[in-house]
Amino acid sequence: MVSGKAEPCSKSWKRGGFTLVVLLICITSTCVGFFIHQNIPTAEPTLRFVSIIYRHGDTAPQESYPLDPYKGESFWPEGLGVLLKKGKVGMYKLGGFLRRRYDGFLSAKYSPTETYALSSDFDRCLMSASLVLAGLYPPVGVQLWNTALKWQPIPVHTAPLSCDDILAVRKPCPLLSKVETEWKAIAKQKLDENHEFVSNISKNTGQEIESIYDIYHIYDNLLVAQEQGLSLPKWAQGDSWDKLQSLAKIDNLRLFAPPEMIKLKSGVLINEILSNMLRKADKQRNSQSRLSLYSARDLALVYLWRGLKIKPEITERPSYGAALIIELHEISDKYRVKVNFNEPLR
Repeated sequence: MVSGKAEPCSKSWKRGGFTLVVLLICITSTCVGFFIHQNIPTAEPTLRFVSIIYRHGDTAPQESYPLDPYKGESFWPEGLGVLLKKGKVGMYKLGGFLRRRYDGFLSAKYSPTETYALSSDFDRCLMSASLVLAGLYPPVGVQLWNTALKWQPIPVHTAPLSCDDILAVRKPCPLLSKVETEWKAIAKQKLDENHEFVSNISKNTGQEIESIYDIYHIYDNLLVAQEQGLSLPKWAQGDSWDKLQSLAKIDNLRLFAPPEMIKLKSGVLINEILSNMLRKADKQRNSQSRLSLYSARDLALVYLWRGLKIKPEITERPSYGAALIIELHEISDKYRVKVNFNEPLR
């Protein structure tokens, strides 16, 4: 469980004669650094371990609605919810970005003892994980098995959604169900406060809107279409678009969520990240692990960002391919954590 304290402090663990000083990213306000693909700082010699949580690549809309002007194979030939060509390219480029940043820290050859990849059990996340690994570890030497193909199979681990308590966090939990119900009631109240606007959206989409989830999916559908160069319907332009976006943020940023909900949704992932750091810092274990990759939906990044109390606070949904990069450094026999946010160029 993640503590609710917010005062700036640090805590030490004794590990194998060394002091592990972790800036308590799970219980204190954390500042995040930003960098983009055009200006890639190389890994510092003090780096010991990296955890990277990223959003999957660009996808077709997850759902359609009855009066959707852009539905069918003519607009989304590979189907709803799947990675678009742009998304595939973006994920491969993310892998290349990580190779350039961590080349030398990571071996050129893939090794299962060095790198571990975990994905939410959604096709778009699993495909994204494979593409990132393809960009990060093109086959070299004995791993080159086909001279016409710069690719090699690398395992991506996952778990059924009903068992996932790390990324999708859908494993049954009575306390989580309780706080989620509380949040849904708050979100429904926000919808009721905008009854006239919501009724107009329902009329123009042909879809009955019963929850903030419905608003989010209409917004997401329109946003994806817009990003693919398609025009917004007239009813969704101007002030209406701004209003729709602000309501959608209640869902995709989990605004008004009880603190317990944020803790429960991010706590297991934070614990795994910290546990990996502790194992790495314990010199007696001689861990060869250097990188953990997590391929997930945008909400996983939102929960982690808010669970770590990162500053500045997150105000926009993470872009496709956005990544939180959490690095463990050893500086003067003390271990410290650095957090960076990689926002890909759109």
